[in-house]
Amino acid sequence: MKTQDVYIGNTSTNGIYKYKFKNGELIKADREENSQTKVFERCTYLALNKKHLYSVVEKEDGIIVEYQREQNGLKYIEKNLSYGKGPCHIEIAPKNNLLFVSNYIDGYYTIFKINSNGVIGNPIYHKIENKKKSHAHCIKVASNGKFFCVVDLGADLLIVYEIKNNIIKEVDRLKLKNNTEPRHIAICKNIIYLITEKSCELYTIRFKNNKLEILDVKSLLPQNIKIKDNYTGCAIKVTKDFKNIYTTIRGHNSISVFKIKNNKIEMVQNINCGGDLPRDLELDKTENYVLVANSDDNKISIFRRDKKSGKLEFKNSEETESPTCVAIDR
Repeated sequence: MKTQDVYIGNTSTNGIYKYKFKNGELIKADREENSQTKVFERCTYLALNKKHLYSVVEKEDGIIVEYQREQNGLKYIEKNLSYGKGPCHIEIAPKNNLLFVSNYIDGYYTIFKINSNGVIGNPIYHKIENKKKSHAHCIKVASNGKFFCVVDLGADLLIVYEIKNNIIKEVDRLKLKNNTEPRHIAICKNIIYLITEKSCELYTIRFKNNKLEILDVKSLLPQNIKIKDNYTGCAIKVTKDFKNIYTTIRGHNSISVFKIKNNKIEMVQNINCGGDLPRDLELDKTENYVLVANSDDNKISIFRRDKKSGKLEFKNSEETESPTCVAIDR
């Protein structure tokens, strides 16, 4: 197994940490703090391409920070305004050279052009759905680069936009039940898997002929567990072969594993996350391991993954400051 670069976003004042990952072990390489790098507080979500790393600074005066990826760490390049308050998610569309930012506090989402040298250009799109309700939480781009989805937690909306020659056009939208609070999604061809925060549910949604249609809804919790006030759905990731879905539940502090068959999903495991408040999780490049960022007890939990069943087995954990996001080249 080759060594993989892993970057950990966090809420500390010490910047982004870089680790080397091999055979289920994390070894700290460096952090962004060095003579050439500025340190930013609350770098809570990260997006990678081959040469650069982009981070949102989740504060009221929203900032995007760009770094150059180097062997031992990160070199600071520049910072930009996110054109909103409290940015909580960032996404790159490599085929379109676009950068998408979701601003949670005031609900705006913004799309930037990435220049040929990797530097963030001017915004090409800036919008809010509902000034009283909106809390933009996530934007994901289809692998073909032809459409993207906006998740608005506050307005309980999923919106699909078409991208063509950098022209943005709304195609369809889906209004979920009030206070469902959609949080994150994963796009698998024409299927969207959506995790909700408050209702702790996993939606299977088909996008076909420019229309959204709910196919299935499952609880994130095992059958004998009832939702408590502090239980919130959080992260979702899907394997490259589209056979398994991994989700986290804060409060319940667990990972739910689902298998996918004929657009139907079935829970095959619910396992303790190995820490407190699992805000994010990610599969490594081999998909033999799953890494979970437990933000309230300063811990990255590492699980072995059985590729046949999809089930997880806890392996070990690594101490790190207030982790919120795990970013790995995949």
